[in-house]
Amino acid sequence: MARIYPLFSSSDGNSTYIGNGRRGVLVDAGVSCKKICDSLSANRIDIGGIEGIFITHTHSDHIKGLRVLLKNHHIPVYASATNIELLIKSDSVPENAQLIELNDNPVTAGDYEVYSFDTPHDTPSNCGYRVKCPDGKTAAVCTDLGCVTQTVWENIRGCDLVLLESNYDPYMLAHGPYPLELQKRISSDIGHLSNRDCADTLVQLLHSGTDKFILGHLSQHNNDPLTAENTAVGTLTNAQRNKDYILHVARPDGAGMVVAF
Repeated sequence: MARIYPLFSSSDGNSTYIGNGRRGVLVDAGVSCKKICDSLSANRIDIGGIEGIFITHTHSDHIKGLRVLLKNHHIPVYASATNIELLIKSDSVPENAQLIELNDNPVTAGDYEVYSFDTPHDTPSNCGYRVKCPDGKTAAVCTDLGCVTQTVWENIRGCDLVLLESNYDPYMLAHGPYPLELQKRISSDIGHLSNRDCADTLVQLLHSGTDKFILGHLSQHNNDPLTAENTAVGTLTNAQRNKDYILHVARPDGAGMVVAF
């Protein structure tokens, strides 16, 4: 059975494992190598079974632990050509790292088929991933996007499970500690998804056949888990939770969270 482990999911650090205890893939490495390894171990996941690390973009909360992780473990890294160039220029990977360029075609990492798709964010290159597991089930990891474009929709539609960004509550953002310019960046079409934007997308996903959701990448300053959860549930008014759909909220540290799909 396919499983997803949102090991870390917040504005401070992100890393998600998809697979089982023996084999799987990792999306991002945005916390320290020690934290990633400790979390994998706590979930009884063998780090030697990671078939590849897939990088969404080069903000520090997605690559912070990558260099040390690769120095200690020989794992291939998959990323767009632009992000590979940025990883090398910023010395975020060791010299002997195995860097594999992604293109429009899916790649095979072990028994996992991985598709990348462009997402709108204020970086030179940003993407989400759709992962097809050995049993045929699919999961998408889609965070750090200002809006759901047609490309995004086409790639998350029909997945068995979607981890989707629910980054901020507009009221909390407007009345929080961030300066106005940063507020504008976050709420722009190349910023982050609000709770409501996420919830509206979940309604469409449910209609398209997806019934397992994880809210991810919550801001610690402009959101809280209960607010994000209530917005999603309150928008999915024509469906019954735990009957018509399953909804989880990823915690910043994962805390042993695992969702089968």
